Amino acid sequence: MWRWRGNNSTPDHASTSVIDQGCELEGRLTFAGTLVLNGKFRGEIFSSDTLLVGETGQAEAEVQVGVAIVSGQVTGNISARERVELRGSARIFGDIVTPVLVLEEGVVFDGRCKMKNDEIRAMQKSS
Repeated sequence: MWRWRGNNSTPDHASTSVIDQGCELEGRLTFAGTLVLNGKFRGEIFSSDTLLVGETGQAEAEVQVGVAIVSGQVTGNISARERVELRGSARIFGDIVTPVLVLEEGVVFDGRCKMKNDEIRAMQKSS
């Protein structure tokens, strides 16, 4: 995987990456900082940081992140160490495991939710 780091050899956890509208990716994705997904992704997403799925974003993926904020569509399970926020336009088709779940009016959520910290830690260790 190619990654430009300039003169600094450590990842920038404050950085923001964007997969924009019109982009389609498939595979296993890891990132540091914040990832904004406005395009399409299929596969697996892993990070201890923040995933933002915009209104045009579509993920068909198993997601394990620190924080997930979703306005678009996710088909697959979401595991978040800190929290999951589902904005009004979000469409989720899969299970959610997180200690904090925020749902706005208008969300479509077809799945189950578990909100126990010990289950989240067990899932994070197994990956």
